[in-house]
Amino acid sequence: MFAYFYELLFAIIGLLIIALNLNFLIGVPLLGDMLNLVGALVAVIPAVTFFYRRFRRRRTIEEQFLVFIADLTQAINSGMTLPLALQTVSKRDYRDLTSLVSSLSSQVDWGIPFPKALEIFAHKTDSVPVGRAVKTILQTYKVGGKIADTLDAISKTLLTIENIKKERTSSVYSQLVTSYLIYFVFILILVVLQIFLIPSLLPQNLPSLPGTQGLATPVQSIFAQSFINFILVQGFFAGLVAGKMAEGSLAAGLKHSILLIVVGYTIFSFASQIEIRLI
Repeated sequence: MFAYFYELLFAIIGLLIIALNLNFLIGVPLLGDMLNLVGALVAVIPAVTFFYRRFRRRRTIEEQFLVFIADLTQAINSGMTLPLALQTVSKRDYRDLTSLVSSLSSQVDWGIPFPKALEIFAHKTDSVPVGRAVKTILQTYKVGGKIADTLDAISKTLLTIENIKKERTSSVYSQLVTSYLIYFVFILILVVLQIFLIPSLLPQNLPSLPGTQGLATPVQSIFAQSFINFILVQGFFAGLVAGKMAEGSLAAGLKHSILLIVVGYTIFSFASQIEIRLI
């Protein structure tokens, strides 16, 4: 609950910065653009950080769940009972999974049925692969199958899935770099349009036409705002696609989105000031 309040507070502060900037500093070159960027970052970074931390925690839990299953299988195969095996492996370090394993072992020691304790464990992990593995374990446990064999099979399956994910990340690295290059080429095209092409097409360069004086700045501002909107939209969705390709999650793409938007917005803002001095 505190995390949501924290995010809401920073979102309000960021929106206030943008609102004050639009009311008082919108006409100040570069400073107004930078304050808009700062306000947007203050508003969205806490929320993005929260979702990304959840994503990283879930990924760590899925990776450590493989180690936990392997250790539990080894302990059971050595002749330990299930409660004793849980108690033994709960003393090991599984990073974000450690507290959940300790809680599972404690619940079994307190007399809570193993299926019920395992269901609680799966719910706390907030992970789909772990939830599926737990369902398989529970089915084997209920029908009286050898749980060590089931754990070993699940461990091999999850390991195969994890290796596939790592191979996918390695194979799409070049595509990720290509996505970044395409985005920056897009920014370069917008900068060239703003600095060179649009000024050459505006009426201010045709003084012989009556009634055309003074139109350059408003028209250029309209184009500049449109280009900024393009940058924001393109950067946001390009980042999401990059995260989905590289790590298989849109939440992981939010960090790419922020990076692309910040760099693209900054480059275009500075380029707009250069354009103003050139004209």
